[in-house]
Amino acid sequence: MNNYNVVWILVDSVRTYYTDDDRSRIRIMDKFAEDALEFTNVITSAPSTVMSVSSMMTSIPACYLGRNYNEFRFDRNFFSSLPSILKDHGWNSQAIVMVPDIREKLTVLDLLDRKYWPKNYSHKDDWSNKDIYKILKNALKIFSNQNSKKPYFWFLDFNCRQDPETSNIVEDSIKLLNENGFNKDNTIFVLCSDHGYPDPQSGITPEILKQKKLTHDMFMTDDNIMIPLIFSYPGCKKNTKFNNLSSSLDIMPTILEILGIKISDNVKKQWFGESRFKIINETSDIKADQERKVRVDARFLGQNGRVTAIRNNKNKLLYFHDKKKFELFTIGN
Repeated sequence: MNNYNVVWILVDSVRTYYTDDDRSRIRIMDKFAEDALEFTNVITSAPSTVMSVSSMMTSIPACYLGRNYNEFRFDRNFFSSLPSILKDHGWNSQAIVMVPDIREKLTVLDLLDRKYWPKNYSHKDDWSNKDIYKILKNALKIFSNQNSKKPYFWFLDFNCRQDPETSNIVEDSIKLLNENGFNKDNTIFVLCSDHGYPDPQSGITPEILKQKKLTHDMFMTDDNIMIPLIFSYPGCKKNTKFNNLSSSLDIMPTILEILGIKISDNVKKQWFGESRFKIINETSDIKADQERKVRVDARFLGQNGRVTAIRNNKNKLLYFHDKKKFELFTIGN
C-alpha cells in the first residue's frame, strides 16, 4: 500500500474550455497540467454540486444515494466512500466547503472541525475563495505542529463565479500545500470541476435562467456536463492527455488503485466507475473503452423534472422521466 497524501481540489462550475464569462476554464489548470495527466473527455455524474460530489466520493450515481435534494444526507452506514475507506486505512480526512447548505448536505465528507478555523468564522456564512485559502492556511499551521505521521486526504471547494482571482487563489493554495509538505513526490493531486455551465453563446445565461425560473442543473448539453480533470501522482507521466471517454465516477477507483488499497468485492460491485490506471499505463482494452457509455442524472430519484442522459462518443440519449420521453442526439466532431 502507498501511503500517499490525497489532495482533491474542486472548482465549481468550470467548463472544459475558455470563454469570456466567469465559468471559463481557469489558467492554473493549464499550468498544473504541464506536470500532470489530463483527461479531456470526462462526463460528470450530475450537473449539480451535491449530487456530483456525493457521486464522486462513492462511484455511485446520485439517484441511488437519495430521494430528493432538500432532505438529502449521505448515509455513511449504507454506502462506502473515499473518505471512509481512507480513514479506515489510517488517513486523516479533512474537507473545507464554501456554502452552509452544501456543507450540511455533503455528509459524505469529513468537514474540518471548527477548532481549526481562524477566529470570527461561522458555519452560517458563505465562504469566499480567499476564505477557503485562509482556513486551509490556519489548519495546516496547526496540523504541522502536531507532527502526525498519518497521510492526509484534503478536499478543497472553490468557486469560479464572480471571482476573477479564482485561478490565482487556487494556485496559491497549491503552493501553500507544497510548502507544508504536500508535493508531487508524496501526494496524489486531483484538480477538477463538479460540472460545467451552459455557454452564454447558446443563449442560456444566469439572467435568462432567473427570468424563466429555471436552474442550470436541468441542462444536459456538453458545456454543462463535461468537466476538466487533471491528475497527478508520484511518478506519473507529465504533460500527457487522454481522450478516452471517462466519468467523474472513475476518480475514486483510480485513486484507490494507485494507493494499492484492497477493496472487497461487496464494495466494488456497487461502483459504476472504472479505474483509469490501466489507461494511464496504456494497458487497457482500447476497443472496450471506445464502446463505453457514461450516465448523467439531473435531480434525485423522488424529485420532479428528472432527466437521465446516456452518452458515448457518438450519441447522447436523454430520458425525461416525468414525460416518459426519449430524445437522441448525434455527437458532432
